[in-house]
Amino acid sequence: TTVRSQEGSPMLLFRVASAAAAPSSSTTTIPHLPVRYEPLISLEHVNINAGGTWTEQLSRFWFSVMGGADDPRGAVVCSQVQAAGGPMQGLHWANFGLQQFHLPVGEPEDSVQVVRGEVGLAYTTEELAALQRRLEDASATHVVGADGSLRITCPVGNRLRAVEWAGAETWFGPKLLLDPREERPLPGGPSRGLGIQYVRFDVPEGAAAGICRFYLRLFGATAEVGREGRRPVCVVRLGHHQSLQFAEALPGEPPVRRYDGHHVALYTNDFAAVYERSREAGLVWNNPRFPHLRYDSLAHALRHSEFRLKDLTDPDTGELLYTLEHEVRSVMHPGFSCRHWIAAEGEAAKEMVGDYPTTPASPAFPDREEL
Repeated sequence: TTVRSQEGSPMLLFRVASAAAAPSSSTTTIPHLPVRYEPLISLEHVNINAGGTWTEQLSRFWFSVMGGADDPRGAVVCSQVQAAGGPMQGLHWANFGLQQFHLPVGEPEDSVQVVRGEVGLAYTTEELAALQRRLEDASATHVVGADGSLRITCPVGNRLRAVEWAGAETWFGPKLLLDPREERPLPGGPSRGLGIQYVRFDVPEGAAAGICRFYLRLFGATAEVGREGRRPVCVVRLGHHQSLQFAEALPGEPPVRRYDGHHVALYTNDFAAVYERSREAGLVWNNPRFPHLRYDSLAHALRHSEFRLKDLTDPDTGELLYTLEHEVRSVMHPGFSCRHWIAAEGEAAKEMVGDYPTTPASPAFPDREEL
C-alpha cells in the first residue's frame, strides 16, 4: 500500500510479522483506557538536559516563543530528586497540550542533550502563523518548509518541527477528541500548541525492522516498517494521533551520533506484562540520576507506577540496535494527565473514553493515507 510521508513523498508500508506477546503472570489489576492504537496510550514527555544553568534565553524560547506553559511541578520534582541525592540542579517543564519537554539543568554529565532526530509539535492553522511571527520577532533559528511547516532549532541544538494540525482541534491523549476549550489543562495553564505529535530518531542502517520487532513483541504495540524513497522507517503508533519513528541512515550518510542520555516517557495499558517481559529479557534499568527510584521487581515497578529501559534489542537475535531510555508508566502514575478519567473496565470505561474501532485508522501525520 502506498501512502504519503510527512514530506509528501511516497512511503511503501509492509507488516513485520511477530509472535504473540506472552501473557503476564501477574494478577495485578490496573485500570484500562481503551485507545485506537493499543496498548500504548500516549507519548507523555521528552527529557533533554538544557545546560549548566537555566537562562532567560531558555525561558523566552520555550514559553514566550514556542508557546509552552510553565508547569510548576518541575520545581517540586527537582526538590525530590535533590533530596534523594540526585545530581539535578534545576528543572523546568514546558507543557504543550498534554505533553511536555522536561528540561533539567546542572547535571554533571551530558549537561546538554540533543535528540538524534526531531520532535514534531502540532499547532492549529492560526497558532502556526502566530508562531512564525514570534520566531521572526525573536530572530530564532528556523526555516519555513515547502509544506508550511516550521523547522526550528532550540537554544541547545534540538531540532523541532512545528506542523499544522488539519483535523478537529484536539490535544493528544486517551480520547480521540480532546477539545482544549473544554478539557482540563495541565498545571501552568493552557499552552499555544496542541501537543507532541511524533518524535523521529535517526538510527543506523539496517536497524528499522529489528526495532519494529522490539516494539511488537515487548510492548505488543501497533508498529510497521515503511520506506520514504529508499529510507526504511519504523513507525510505532500510540493512542490516537501520536507516533515514534525510527529512520535509518542511508549508505554514505554520517553515522548516528553518540547517545547522550535523553529520554521519552510513555503510558501503556499493559504495564505489568511489559515489565515482566522486559525483566525476563534483562532490559529493566535503574537510572542513577534518580537514586530514589528502583525497579528490581514488579512490586517496585508497581509502587512507582513506572520502570525504565534503554536498550532496544532485536528479539530474534539479541543484537543491540539502538539506545534510547524509555520511562514506561502505568495510568496510576501520579503524573498521568488524565487520571480523573480512570474508571473500572467495562461499560463505565467505554462511556468515559469512547467506543473506537480496533482497526488502526488514525495517521501519524494528517496527510498520510490508510494502510
